Amino acid sequence: MEQYLTKRMVYLVIGLIALFVFLKMGFGINDMGHRTVVQYPNGTVYVKFSPGFYTQWFGSIETYKDVITFDFDKEMGIEDPTMDQHGIAVRYQDGGTGTIFGKARFSLPADEPTMLSLHRDFRSNTGVAQKLIRTVTEEAMNLTAGLMTSEEAYAEKRGIYTQWAQEQIAGGKFQTGLKEVMGLEEGTGQRVVRNVPVIKTGADGLSLHLPSDLKIYGFSVVGPQITDWDFEPKTLEQIQTKRQATMAIITAKANAERARQDAMTAEQQGLANVVAAKYEEEVLKIKAVVQAQREKEVRVIAAEQKVVVAEQTKLEAEQLKLAAVQYKQEQTLRGEGDGAYKKLVMEADGALALKTQVWKEVNFRYAEAIEKQRWVPEIQMGSNGTSGGSAATGLVELLTAQTAKQLKLDMEMQGQSTSNK
Repeated sequence: MEQYLTKRMVYLVIGLIALFVFLKMGFGINDMGHRTVVQYPNGTVYVKFSPGFYTQWFGSIETYKDVITFDFDKEMGIEDPTMDQHGIAVRYQDGGTGTIFGKARFSLPADEPTMLSLHRDFRSNTGVAQKLIRTVTEEAMNLTAGLMTSEEAYAEKRGIYTQWAQEQIAGGKFQTGLKEVMGLEEGTGQRVVRNVPVIKTGADGLSLHLPSDLKIYGFSVVGPQITDWDFEPKTLEQIQTKRQATMAIITAKANAERARQDAMTAEQQGLANVVAAKYEEEVLKIKAVVQAQREKEVRVIAAEQKVVVAEQTKLEAEQLKLAAVQYKQEQTLRGEGDGAYKKLVMEADGALALKTQVWKEVNFRYAEAIEKQRWVPEIQMGSNGTSGGSAATGLVELLTAQTAKQLKLDMEMQGQSTSNK
């Protein structure tokens, strides 16, 4: 019984092992991000691109990554690239050496015939990475370095370096030729002619390329990215020395230019001061001219005003003169009229009213004078007092007659003529 159980267990184990080998060699799983090349024992080969199960039937398999990454940067082991190395060593046109750091990604072909051709030539993912991608990338970096000097790569052509490297990796190496360039020999400073490589271009002005291995195998390139450059100490020292000399030249030129600019500035400032002084004098001159012109105009206006005033005064004088003449003529005529009137009045009544007035005034005066005299003595020594009164009476009559005579007034006749009337 025990022997029977032992044999049964052995058969069971052998069956499980056979089942495991059958499953293992009969089926496989293609992981996402990979493709698997399957070769059956009869020689049939196909590629499993999509993730999932595939039938192997005891054939051989080779797994490839859909994207092969090549890291040649300064930091190693951080990610899980297909290839990882510390930079790519290059040599520049002037003989200087350096190291290029960066990354590149390469997508494998998506069609089965091209993928089978790639598998036939390189046999594995590692073979593709090492024999194809690394070789193409390193060659492109070195060919690009050979198209420029280390100083140009250090200073002015970094962007061009990246562009040319990408073009040569993706599109194939540049077709190049030699061109004679005049330069200076180091140490002696003598002029020498050098043959330097240049990129050939077609009729359309675009760069010409040699056939690209990556294009033949249907690769598409993502990148590459150049992250940094390193140069050998000799090159850095040379670049630094030349840079210092260049900076000294630039500084000297800048100082000379500054001195020239300062001189020009001083000259321009002097000219500006001269012009400013000239214009200040012109302003003073214009002010003086304007002031003189204004004074002249004021004087002319004052003189014109005086002439106008004089003419007005003359007109007023002439008017006054005419008025005086008119007044004289008026007064003359009035006097002549008054005289004629008075004459007619006097001829009419013999100037009776005037003579009467005069007579009255004179007699009034005589009366006042006689009134003040003492014609009758306060003490009478004679026979009677009539002599004084008669004397006064006689005097009055005498004066009255005299006045009448002077006035040519005959009171009695006048009175008679009046009464007759």
